[in-house]
Amino acid sequence: MQDKSPIPAWTVDQLEQLDQLNEPNSLLPPASDAPYFDLDLGAWVLSRHADILAAFRSSSLFPASADATRAASQPTPLDHMKMRSETADALAPSQLHAWRHVLVYEAAVAADTLPDDAPIDLLSAYAQPLCLSFAAAVTGITNHLAQQLVGAARHVSAASAEPYDQSLRQPADAASEQLRRYFPDGPQSLRDSGFVALSQTMPCLLGNAWYALIRHAGQWELLHRHPELMDNAIEELLRYAGLVRILSRAASENLDLNGARIRKGDRIILRIIAGNHDPARFEQPHNLNLIRRDGGHLTLGAGPHACVGASLIRMVMAAITRPLLQRFASAELKQPVAWKGGSGFRSPQALTVALSSAGGQLHATAI
Repeated sequence: MQDKSPIPAWTVDQLEQLDQLNEPNSLLPPASDAPYFDLDLGAWVLSRHADILAAFRSSSLFPASADATRAASQPTPLDHMKMRSETADALAPSQLHAWRHVLVYEAAVAADTLPDDAPIDLLSAYAQPLCLSFAAAVTGITNHLAQQLVGAARHVSAASAEPYDQSLRQPADAASEQLRRYFPDGPQSLRDSGFVALSQTMPCLLGNAWYALIRHAGQWELLHRHPELMDNAIEELLRYAGLVRILSRAASENLDLNGARIRKGDRIILRIIAGNHDPARFEQPHNLNLIRRDGGHLTLGAGPHACVGASLIRMVMAAITRPLLQRFASAELKQPVAWKGGSGFRSPQALTVALSSAGGQLHATAI
């Protein structure tokens, strides 16, 4: 039977073991348990893919704080619909195409500057500069201002990575207030929160995805030789190495979720990372398989809880990853990975690797 200890306990207590195993999901708790109410957390816990999907499809749930002691602001349904509509308009296919064109070019140029067969931190040398520049472009600020605001964005990101750590809240709240002053225009989700997501969260997501590819050298090589698999590969990487570990919701009315009788006001913890590795939904769920056909990962939500920026996330992941794998046939980890974050999400602090273009492949600028 699964240990019913609070989620903060199994994430915090196992961090050291996870670091020693050099694998963020090695001690992943099983997804086999039916929904249960955790008295310590004061919340329902959902782990199975089917249960989390049912929650995502429910219009009776709304975002809530992971910590019951911290109130979460709840927008009115009208405000929520307005926000989603404005963001969808801002992320129209024509705009994504224009951003992609610029990002692919910048990523190709950056990939061509990476050394061959010499140790380099793939995050600080490649992912982070590209993501920061792109965050500035999307939110309409200068690169110079983006450099000035990146410290504040890190505070906000750190609090999201470990929502149970109260010591991170005050600096994150102060940083959020600081950031809001610089993003008065545009859709709400593409202002300060968009800047944090693109400049901080996106490099973390790329770090998880690339680490998975490095640990599965055959999959890196497969994508190097067959770049036409990129779209399917992104979906598998989102499933296998997706950043989000848990999401929190609260019920606006009494409801039944696959037999769990949830009352109005009850909080719900959705263990996304467990649902994405549920053997009842995915064949060999702990294997990375870039040609997997049993899709349906939970990383970007679903139904009324679908991530409104999903198309942007997919585009950025592909645009930055494709030039890297187009140029380099392999990547070898040169230093053990230390992990940052916590129960919200975890990612490598650095990815020190030696990239090899052996095989005579074209450089990324030939894309």
